[in-house]
Amino acid sequence: MWLVSPAVNALMAVLLLAGVPFLGYFFWHKWRHRRRLADIARRTGLQGSSARYLLISAATALVVACVLLLWQPPMAPFLREGSPQRVFAGLGLGVQAVVMALLYGVVQTGFVEELVFRGLIAGSLARRLPLAWANLLQALIFLLPHLLILQTMPQMWMLLPLVFLLALAMGWVRIRSGSILGPWLVHATLNVTMCLMVAVRTAA
Repeated sequence: MWLVSPAVNALMAVLLLAGVPFLGYFFWHKWRHRRRLADIARRTGLQGSSARYLLISAATALVVACVLLLWQPPMAPFLREGSPQRVFAGLGLGVQAVVMALLYGVVQTGFVEELVFRGLIAGSLARRLPLAWANLLQALIFLLPHLLILQTMPQMWMLLPLVFLLALAMGWVRIRSGSILGPWLVHATLNVTMCLMVAVRTAA
């Protein structure tokens, strides 16, 4: 069944890429500082956010989605071997494409990357550095793995400045709000939009 593979991929990403770092962080703070789970979760951004920062994030997500839809990038780079959007080719805007996009964009990449980069890394940096320096550093760290875009789709290098600017915006929201909810919303919207854009534009 088509649902099994994307669901397993999302679950494995949460357990390994997010779960392992979180457990390491949890055990360190439990052993070293005797902190409670609720306090540790709060420090990693796993808490609610004020309406102000959720509205800022929702507006940013809407702008990002509109830019992607209006930009209409060439599809060839997204269909190459190694591109995560390749599996969406030809699906159209159906139930399968939407569910797969939500699993990939919201869970597999959105939640996992926000917990690690904004929750753990940005949160830790913000407790040690001034906001501007902490935000800049977390954005640079976030950009590094995204340089792999150049390996699979080098002509899409123009995505990298967008990734960096969004990382700065999401980092600011995370540090100011103390939550990863806003950044998660923006990240998920970007990834889901890209996946569905490929599914629709490559449909027969």
